[in-house]
Amino acid sequence: MDTTNLILCAVAAAALDICALVLILAAYAERKSERQRWGELTGNMELSERGTAYPLDCDEILIGRHASADIRLEDLSVSRYHAMLTISKGKWTITDMGSKSGVFVNGNLVRQAALKENDIINIGSKRLVFRKRREKNG
Repeated sequence: MDTTNLILCAVAAAALDICALVLILAAYAERKSERQRWGELTGNMELSERGTAYPLDCDEILIGRHASADIRLEDLSVSRYHAMLTISKGKWTITDMGSKSGVFVNGNLVRQAALKENDIINIGSKRLVFRKRREKNG
């Protein structure tokens, strides 16, 4: 009787382990699928500046000097809440949040502008490039 119970416990533990493994694999596949779907929706874009790339991983991205900014630019020429990047229907837009020095896209002062690949965005003294995300080697 004890041997039968021990075998049943071992079988139950193995079944739980298999279920957990299946759930982990399903979550991994869903995450990969969702990341690919998000990349297609957003065009896999990023903002970059000298040696730093900022992935655009959500539909609203606050750019500024404040610690709560999604893209934090630690420079006194950047307002605490300088600009907002948003995406709608596959199009990225940048909006000035009332900054003191303004937002420039390709040298033009803008209140709001639709972005396209390789646009140059100046926020304070920072120069950012709106570009396709670079693939990481490794």
